[in-house]
Amino acid sequence: MASVWKRLQRVGKHASKFQFVASYQELMVECTKKWQPDKLVVVWTRRSRRKSSKAHSWQPGIKNPYRGVVVWPVPENIEITVTLFKDPHAEEFEDKEWTFVIENVS
Repeated sequence: MASVWKRLQRVGKHASKFQFVASYQELMVECTKKWQPDKLVVVWTRRSRRKSSKAHSWQPGIKNPYRGVVVWPVPENIEITVTLFKDPHAEEFEDKEWTFVIENVS
């Protein structure tokens, strides 16, 4: 039923495909005494879609051992193709919300 509703909402709208690229180079993470990560991944999510980077080790800092950095020696590019819809009378495309999540991999 939900797919039928989505199709009805898109009637008369113009669809365009866009390709977005994120380039991961460095990520700073601040932790606590109770928890410090081992390896981290960056994940893009939207509903059931999920794109994640490769796992990289977290390196604690010298001045503050609870603040560390994940460094990609070679920047990693993650690509996502998204279809956006636009009403012919509007100037902007409809919003689609993606979420970036940092996950620990043990």
